[in-house]
Amino acid sequence: MPTASVNGVDLSYERHGDSGEPLVLVHGYTGDITDWRYQVPDFSRTHRLLIFDLRGHGRSQAPHDRAVYGILQMADDVEALAAHAGFSRYHLLGHSMGGAIVQEVALRSPARLLSLTLEDTSFRFGLARDGAIAQWIAERHKMAEEQGMAAVADFPSVLPPPPHMPPERLDETKQRLTKMSVDAFIGAWQALDAWPGTEGRLGAIRAPTLVICGELDAALVGPSKTLAAAIPGATLEIIPECGHSPQYERPDLFNAALRRHLERNTGAVAK
Repeated sequence: MPTASVNGVDLSYERHGDSGEPLVLVHGYTGDITDWRYQVPDFSRTHRLLIFDLRGHGRSQAPHDRAVYGILQMADDVEALAAHAGFSRYHLLGHSMGGAIVQEVALRSPARLLSLTLEDTSFRFGLARDGAIAQWIAERHKMAEEQGMAAVADFPSVLPPPPHMPPERLDETKQRLTKMSVDAFIGAWQALDAWPGTEGRLGAIRAPTLVICGELDAALVGPSKTLAAAIPGATLEIIPECGHSPQYERPDLFNAALRRHLERNTGAVAK
């Protein structure tokens, strides 16, 4: 897997597809490049794809300084890596934490975006968690500090797996967490939790926008509806019988929704 030195950090990335408009996919917190395994075969036929591991995730470099995992810093990484790939204008999709990152890109670099897709994300994360989930997150962070990431990987989720979650994906998630650095695990979450959000700025997003969310992702269905209502002209798609990750829980439905959005906005320019 190639790497690029971006903003002082080595990021692992992949390019797929030889023709068509560029499409950049940004994974979420504790995710990695494999989150897009069900999108690459389909969309690389019609688009030039860029997928990559965010700093501290997957095979990308994980700085020890927890302060360098800020949402704005990772938005810088996205823009710099897209430029490295030769993309001047592109469709941009972000999942969960990646959704926060791409909102910042959309707001500060509107002319770069052909379209925007926000998947299972929010306009702010500090208030998007209920008490049980907040406690679970705090327990995992404490466990990471005291026992390491293998213990975190074995710690059961506060939520049951969605009905269409591939069993092998649960095993891969555990393996991925085991390999993640404690600094990236805690630093990225602290950055997301501290992110002031875009609630008062959503009306300034000019890229044609799709908001997509699994109907069982209880914490983010409401924020997804807010995003769709506040972003001018945005479209909302709710994926049935699906939790937080429609791209690999129900990829056929997810891919169909994304393709409709991309086809509607071929050659689009944010104004």
